[in-house]
Amino acid sequence: MWEDLKKDWAFKDFHFRDLRKKEYRHVFLLLYWPFFVVAFFLVGAIAQEKDYAVIHCGLDDMIPFCEYFVIPYIIWFPFWILMVLYTLGFEPKTFVRLMKYLIVTLTITMTIYVIWPNGQDMWPDPLPRKNFFTWIVGIVYSTDHNTNVCPSEHVSTAFGVVFAAMDSKRFSGKRSIWFWIIAIAITLSVVYIKQHSVLDILAAIPVILIGYFVGFFPKRREKTEPS
Repeated sequence: MWEDLKKDWAFKDFHFRDLRKKEYRHVFLLLYWPFFVVAFFLVGAIAQEKDYAVIHCGLDDMIPFCEYFVIPYIIWFPFWILMVLYTLGFEPKTFVRLMKYLIVTLTITMTIYVIWPNGQDMWPDPLPRKNFFTWIVGIVYSTDHNTNVCPSEHVSTAFGVVFAAMDSKRFSGKRSIWFWIIAIAITLSVVYIKQHSVLDILAAIPVILIGYFVGFFPKRREKTEPS
């Protein structure tokens, strides 16, 4: 495995001056992240100062709070970050497709948040139990906003990782099932720890489809078109 990784490493003998070369230009896609982080916190802070649309449906009340789902919820962070870093270093073509997907989906959701400020008021206060997992949930609540929830970025980003795994030569095939399981667990987690409404998941579906079409569908089309 390590020998294969060494062989696939995309930055052998790399120097910063090489960024001008065609094979390394994909690195510039990383410049999206500083922009996104600033926009995320800025838009979130602005939304809290405005009257936001409360996202809620009857099904949300039927789903019980379950603190154990905070584990897949926080797994989301290394889930997509590690896939971005892995593809950057070892599978640049998949990295470009993944970044196209993420840029499109995250930009769409941020635009929706600006045009239509929304949020949720489902955080249980106080938390129904005291244990290690509710302690983590409390940290999540204290470091997050209850605004900008629809569509869910947790859900759309998680499935971007699934598509990247399916596109990857190392994680495609039967191995991709584990990525599907994690993405589904993350999707369930957002409603079970009351970070999102079911409506936020449904709203993420068209965003996911658009991102897939822009980022990954062209490759599928290339495979099926006659040469």
